[in-house]
Amino acid sequence: MTVEIWVTAGLGVATIAAIIIGPIWALHIQRKIEKERDERSRRFWVFKTLMSFRATNLSPHFVQALNLIDVEFDSPKEKPVRIAWKVLLDHFTEWGSKPADRPLAEAKADQNRAQELTAKLLVTMGASLGYSFDEIEIKKGAYYPQGLGSVEDEQNSLRRGILNLLAGHSKLPIAVFEQKFAPLTDAEDATAARGIAAGNDGKN
Repeated sequence: MTVEIWVTAGLGVATIAAIIIGPIWALHIQRKIEKERDERSRRFWVFKTLMSFRATNLSPHFVQALNLIDVEFDSPKEKPVRIAWKVLLDHFTEWGSKPADRPLAEAKADQNRAQELTAKLLVTMGASLGYSFDEIEIKKGAYYPQGLGSVEDEQNSLRRGILNLLAGHSKLPIAVFEQKFAPLTDAEDATAARGIAAGNDGKN
């Protein structure tokens, strides 16, 4: 068998292999690209949700996004994101174990610490997604109307009051009001009242 025949046979085999393997490989590459795009889209959703609700850490959306960090940011290069989340989670856990009636200054310090750790988490997460933020920009750039804050504080106060009442730690004040009407002292009014009464008796 001559060299020309070997070359022709080799080219034939390569062509057949390309026809069979080519589409399979292309499909594999396409699926890999789609998977990476979908994973990146989910990470962006977590980041944008946390950014949107960073001023209201009691929001269910904020909590849901936090709980997805370990799932969506699971690659080795995203380990700093998971570490920042663990530090924030430890603070939330410690904060939640403290009594509700602790001094106001201590409660404010816990809230400020949570804001700082949230900002660090978002800065780290943003860097892994190609964003460039600093902690001051994260903390000061959130808009939260004062009216919404007042409503949230009132709701929390009302909730605590009801819980204290149900637990027997407080009492519900009750007052009795007695309605008294001034007697008819004017003679004309008294005569008119007797006339009306007599007229009603006559009709009956």
